[in-house]
Formats: sequence, structure tokens, C-alpha cells
Amino acid sequence: MTTSEISGLSAMIATAKIDEIHEVVSMHRKQFTNFGFSRGYLGVSVFNYLYALHTGQKQYLDEARQAFEQACDMIDGDPQAAYPQDFTDLGAVVQYLHRTGVLDLDPNVFLGDVDVILLKKLRLELRAGNIGGFAQGALGYGLYFLHRSQYCQRSAKSAIEDLVQGIIQNAVHTPEGCYWKSEWDPRSEYTSPFFTQESTAILLFLSRIVEMGLVPASALEDIAQEAVKYKQAQRAKYQDFQFIDMTQEAPPPPSSLYYGEMGTGYTLLRAGATFHKAAWLQEGRAILKTCSLHDWEEILAMEDASVLSGATGLALMFDRVAQLTNDPDIQQTANFWYKQILRFDLHTDGYAGYKVADSPWHPQTNLSFSQGIIGIGCGLFKTLHPGKADFNDLIWLL
Repeated sequence: MTTSEISGLSAMIATAKIDEIHEVVSMHRKQFTNFGFSRGYLGVSVFNYLYALHTGQKQYLDEARQAFEQACDMIDGDPQAAYPQDFTDLGAVVQYLHRTGVLDLDPNVFLGDVDVILLKKLRLELRAGNIGGFAQGALGYGLYFLHRSQYCQRSAKSAIEDLVQGIIQNAVHTPEGCYWKSEWDPRSEYTSPFFTQESTAILLFLSRIVEMGLVPASALEDIAQEAVKYKQAQRAKYQDFQFIDMTQEAPPPPSSLYYGEMGTGYTLLRAGATFHKAAWLQEGRAILKTCSLHDWEEILAMEDASVLSGATGLALMFDRVAQLTNDPDIQQTANFWYKQILRFDLHTDGYAGYKVADSPWHPQTNLSFSQGIIGIGCGLFKTLHPGKADFNDLIWLL
């Protein structure tokens, strides 16, 4: 989507809103007590980098560096630090900001100690048989090493190979295919956007490591086949949703959007392309096409513009799918949701006019990337500058 595809007035409003969000974040960022990307200072750093691109003014790159330094200063004293989520965020953001020229450091040196700690934790989870998802368990640490493989493939590949063996060995096989068990930590906060159920996250992870040449497709085809078979067997015959994230008697709530229909369609699309399975690819496209035709506002009673459960998340997901499929109808859906972001600027007592529907009075939540205005600002940036910066890796749209 380019500025020529939205009205001049809408582009002006979006530009003014990005400026307002920057001002509000600068004023209130001390509310953050967490260093992570989804819910803390690393999100401020990425937003300021994008704001520098948006304005063309280098002074905001200094703000991005300052926010990154603040995040690093908070790591040891962060009482809410989540393993592996926040540390996976750290690895991904360090490399992202290094590639963009914001940070002048060697990621392999900077993250050396983190590599050692997280490899130990990955192996502990494997010994416990807890494969998990992208925000917890061995797979959460695997996502960190997936990011790290871009800079130190040799050492990261060893961790990923260990995880692959754990995935294969811990698969629970049934006549309907295979799935994985995990031990959920009820104390943890799973705030990352596009979080998916274990089997969906595992399939997406396996697809990505094949694409990156870390493991050959032939070594993973059988387990991927079984996982897809099981996923397909879990269809639920609801009016609007076919896939849900766990056994329940109703469609997933709005905050679980990416656990079910969209996450399943996206993963089948990626797995089908990676493993050259035309049927998976076709099914994934069909699911996502159906999703693009839903009246989401009516189905979800959507009340906010956030990445996690609102208009920005839908825009980013459909935009990524459109890139992969070259489907003009899905791109049109993405463009529709980019435009809708501005419609939720309704709250005079909110941050920059926005308020999180399920946590309206929590400052950190309303400022954060995952649920607050930092993520909304990044979405508006992509509305106006689709070719300038790609942060898909940071939100698991791998």
C-alpha cells in the first residue's frame, strides 16, 4: 500500500498521528518496567528507528540508541523478565538494529553470554520433554537461535538440530497424526503478537529452518506430514471459524484470533510452499481467503487498533499473506485494515486517542508494541512507507 492508494487527507491524518504517538511515547516511556520488545523498551527503540525513517531526521536514531541502552540497563533488574520471550526479543532486536545501522556493535560479541545461557535452558526444556510454543518451552529458545543463525549459523545450527531431534522424539502419534504436549506456566505473560498453538508454531518453525537451509526438507517431511494431518483433523464446524487453539465448545475469543483460523492458514501456506505440497498450499490460501472475506468487526466486536487483537494486527497479517501469494484481493483486505487503524482513535482519555479494550487503564499495556500505541504507530508507518522497513521477523511473520 502506498500513499497514492489512500486519500491525501488520510495520509495527512496518519502522518499527524505518527507524530502524536512519538510525542506521547517520549513523554510516558518511563512507565515501562520491562526491557522486552512486545511490552517494553526494545519496542520504543524499534519505533524510534522507524520514526527516523519516517521523518528523515537522524536525531531520532539517537533516540532509538538511547532507548536500546535503557533496555539493556534494565535487563538484570527486570522483575518481570520472561524466559524465553523477552530474551528472544533481545536477540532479534539487536540484530535488526545492527542490520539497519542503528547499533554499532558485534551481535556475536554482545549476545555471546545470552547464547550460552539460552542454550542451557533449551536443553533443559528438551530433557523435560516440553517443546512448547514461540513464547515458552524449547521452541521459544529455538526461535532465538533461528534469529541468531543469521549471524552465527554454525553455533545456532547445533542448537536448532538439537531442537529438531527433540521435536521428532517428543511427538505424540495418533491415528489422526501427531501433536506435542507442553507445560504452560500460568505466571507468564503471553503478549507476543501472532502467537500460535504448539503444533502450528512447530510447523512454521520447521518450514522456516528448511527455507534458511539449516535442515534439509527430506529430514522433516514425515513429521511435517503427520503434524499437518493432525491439524486438519481438528477442524471445528463453526459458522465463522473452522480451527480453534484448544478443545473448547465455542470459537476462540478475539484475543485468540491468531491461535486458530489465521495462524492455521498462514502456517499451511508456508509449509505447503516449503515442502512442495500443493494441497497444503491450496488449503492455506483458501482458509486465508475466507478470512479476508469475514466481517471481522461483527465477528470479533473489535474495539481497538492493536497488533495483538485489533486492526493493526489484521493489516500486518493480510499484508504478509499478500506478499507471499500476490493475491490482489488479499492486498485489498490489508489496505482496508490499514485504513481502519485511524478509525479507533476514539478515546480522549487514551494515549494518542487509543485505549486497549481489555486493559484500558494499564499504562505499559497501552504504550506497548503488542497491545498499545507503539505497535499502532509501526502499523501506520507501514501504511505510508511499505517498502522502507520490514519488521515481520519481529512479529513471527517469518
